[in-house]
Amino acid sequence: MEPVPLNAPETQATSTSALGGRACTNCARVKCKCIYRADGATCERCFRLKKECTASASVGRRVVKRRGISRTARLEEKLDELVSCLKAQRENGKKDPDGELDDAGDQGEYESETEEPSVAALTPATATNSLGGTTLLSAAITPDSSISFPEEPSPSEAEELLKRFREEIIGFFPFVYVPPHVASQQLRELYPFLWLNIVCTALTSPRRRTALGDQARSIVIQKVAVEREKSLDLLLGLLTLVGWSHLQRRDRPFWTLFSQLIVTLVCDLGLHRPVPDGPSIFCAPSKDGDPRMTSFYRRRTHEEQRAVLGAFVVTSMISNVFKHAPGLRWSPLFDSYLSNLAQDSTVSQDESLIAQVRMQLIVNQMYDDSWQTSTGGGPPPLYLSALRSQLHDITRHEKIGTAVRNHPMILELYHFTELLINESAISKPATPWHEPDLRRFEVYQNCLVSIKSFLDAFFSTPIAVFGSMPFTSYPQLVRVIRCLHRLTTLQDPAWDRAAVRQTVDLIPTCDKIIGTFEYLKAASTLVAPDAGEDESHNWGLGVFRKMRATWQNELANMDATSTTSRETSLIDGTQSGGFATSMDFSGDPWLSDVLNDFWE
Repeated sequence: MEPVPLNAPETQATSTSALGGRACTNCARVKCKCIYRADGATCERCFRLKKECTASASVGRRVVKRRGISRTARLEEKLDELVSCLKAQRENGKKDPDGELDDAGDQGEYESETEEPSVAALTPATATNSLGGTTLLSAAITPDSSISFPEEPSPSEAEELLKRFREEIIGFFPFVYVPPHVASQQLRELYPFLWLNIVCTALTSPRRRTALGDQARSIVIQKVAVEREKSLDLLLGLLTLVGWSHLQRRDRPFWTLFSQLIVTLVCDLGLHRPVPDGPSIFCAPSKDGDPRMTSFYRRRTHEEQRAVLGAFVVTSMISNVFKHAPGLRWSPLFDSYLSNLAQDSTVSQDESLIAQVRMQLIVNQMYDDSWQTSTGGGPPPLYLSALRSQLHDITRHEKIGTAVRNHPMILELYHFTELLINESAISKPATPWHEPDLRRFEVYQNCLVSIKSFLDAFFSTPIAVFGSMPFTSYPQLVRVIRCLHRLTTLQDPAWDRAAVRQTVDLIPTCDKIIGTFEYLKAASTLVAPDAGEDESHNWGLGVFRKMRATWQNELANMDATSTTSRETSLIDGTQSGGFATSMDFSGDPWLSDVLNDFWE
């Protein structure tokens, strides 16, 4: 095609811009827009400046064409790379490194309808795949499994520690399931941070336990707070560290901080929201229509569900005790997690986790401060009756076995929850001395029965497994003893304090608890005489010794006071006989002082 001359007729020239998008030499040099005149012989700028208007080289058409082709080629190349990566990942998921189909690994990879058959059928060689292959979140291994830690146990000792954690410790707080086939080295290669905290928790040497615990806390701060990493390994390890945090060094308060880190990890991993119904629009669709991929996108793995429910329990307890920050907020999605574990899982420890979560939901409602602001007292009696029925249905559920129902942790949490409900049943001040309220007497009696049942379960626990109990057991014990003190010193015409002492005597009960902590401390020294003093039980000794000394003086003064003077003070209103206000000690400055001094 012949190029159009600059002096072409007016019908062939443009009066607005350069032909073919080409500027003249003068306009191109100064990068100005070149607009030709109507005659097409010269542009407006050259005509105005009286310069010679010379057309530039015809390169614009080639440049535009090259850019368009290059842009399209780059996009197509990127799409080809994405499709190739997706195909390669799908092929790797179908075959093991040896090229053989691994049914058990695939079943764990894409979350089958039931979990236990695939776990039970695993061999020691594929047990690791069962623990980690159920989620894509564990791909990031943190920290490096090849790193050695100070005071690290030998391989044989690590096997014994893992066995102790699996058989004795995890039953009290079953947020993770470690199959019996998984060896310590396999667990370390897959979940190194979880392995570190398991070893730290199961160690009996206070010195080595403290050293590894300091390493674990440093890793948490560095990886989660500084580097903003997220993985299921970090979440499970942090739950282990916080769940048995009373065994670690308590030089600085860290419960609330680590509780918020747990909530952060759950949210960063997206475990608090449903999984998308299908792959992203930027991902290539599966040619085979693999049903396992559909199942993967529509439900969380049991491993993830246990971790989220465990995070809810431990963060809720920390929030209820310290009142510094809220725990993980419950959502309808978590109800589906409970239903999935109850229907699909045949792991026996999941029954205990489900029961703990359901009872913790009731406990959270009892700690809710909105009742005081909305109604001016506790929850309505009808609401408390419904909660009591829910609590009784938890242990009567047909899927909960006898071993789980009689587990010390379940018994203690059950009676503790029952005590909280009974406390809230009293919402009005005590009646005058000459007008006893029999309904209040019934509530007092129910509280006393719950306290006695809790203490019976606590003292019936074998002394050898007291060290396996999570830290959440101890704030419950403190509150129960505090309630017993209130019942013992309660001044109400409908209540007999002498009968309380005959049922559960306050001072001897404190002596028994103090003796238990002293025995645990001495036993730890005998097991590891060169490991230093075990300070994990010092907080308990300090708390209960302080309470015992204060209460013993108080009871002595009360016994010396005549009944007549007490009656007069009640009638005159000079002494508070109400049980409801004094029982609501979740924000009691004295109790907070005790916990701040001896706990954190």
